[in-house]
Amino acid sequence: MSTVNTAPGKRPLPKPSKARSTPAAPGRRKANPFWRWSLRVYRAPGVQEACLALQDRCGADVNLLLFCGWVGLAGRALDQRLLRQAAACVGRWQAEVVAPLRAVRRTLKHGGAKASTAAPALALRRRVAALELQAESVEQTLLFELAGSWPPPARPKRPPIAVAASLGRYLASLPGVPQPPGPRHLATLVDACCATPATRRSAGDPGAGINKPAPPGRR
Repeated sequence: MSTVNTAPGKRPLPKPSKARSTPAAPGRRKANPFWRWSLRVYRAPGVQEACLALQDRCGADVNLLLFCGWVGLAGRALDQRLLRQAAACVGRWQAEVVAPLRAVRRTLKHGGAKASTAAPALALRRRVAALELQAESVEQTLLFELAGSWPPPARPKRPPIAVAASLGRYLASLPGVPQPPGPRHLATLVDACCATPATRRSAGDPGAGINKPAPPGRR
């Protein structure tokens, strides 16, 4: 990944280490296991609706929602300290790269381009969508590397309990949430995360069907 220029006195955006380079094309086999697992979870019934509802209503980062599920499979329930680490790890990347790309894509989708510009606007939206997908993959690589730096949980919990606890703490930590998220959305995420193994043993490509439905955070 090329170096991102920043203003004097401003920390550079985080980037994955050279030892675990960012996947050139999300969905290929060399993508990190968290990304492949997230794509499978996101295709489960009701997960896309739940994630987008929590994203739009509560300001949740879909990748952090999925991260709660990913680490919960190993019995880890994220406490406030670990949640702060995860949020700090990807906060600038999400705010300054992923979110602006999403805003541009949505503007192009609903911007009402004139007939004379509809075709180039559609082509541009597709290119922006591809960049957004790559940016989501980078964010998940950062989270995957962070989780790899943590020691195993001292007292592992049952995955459903760990996932539910992490999701609840994460959503409760978000500023300005007017009301608690619907229990239906949380239950959908917990069930889908716990029903999706962290690794796939079949010979099929874990990243296949990447466009059915949209990748995490996409609408």
